Amino acid sequence: MKSGYVTVALGGVSYSMRPTYGVMRDIEARTEMTVQELLELVLAQRMKIEEAVLIFWYACQAAGEEFDGIEALGNVVFAERITSVSIRTSLSKFLLNCLYAPKDAQGKWSAEVAPMITSEEIG
Repeated sequence: MKSGYVTVALGGVSYSMRPTYGVMRDIEARTEMTVQELLELVLAQRMKIEEAVLIFWYACQAAGEEFDGIEALGNVVFAERITSVSIRTSLSKFLLNCLYAPKDAQGKWSAEVAPMITSEEIG
């Protein structure tokens, strides 16, 4: 996978998410939150489904992925549950890649974020 890209599995299908300036701008404009604030919501399990859907929508479109519409995407995210470890992992990895260079994002993920998310799967 290309540097900075993140994979998300939705409805049994894998999609790529690509962090770009345009994606960050669109996500921040539509959610009225910064990418950092959205990351904090993912970690606290307080993200709204609409915010998650908008992130997936813009991030996947930037990678050339297509959906049948934002409502259809929302239904898939609802079925997967935004509190699931896999969804929260994909969201947090993508948001980290928006905030940091790919190598730094991977370091942040491994040292700080992964232990928070994956410990919930065990506990």
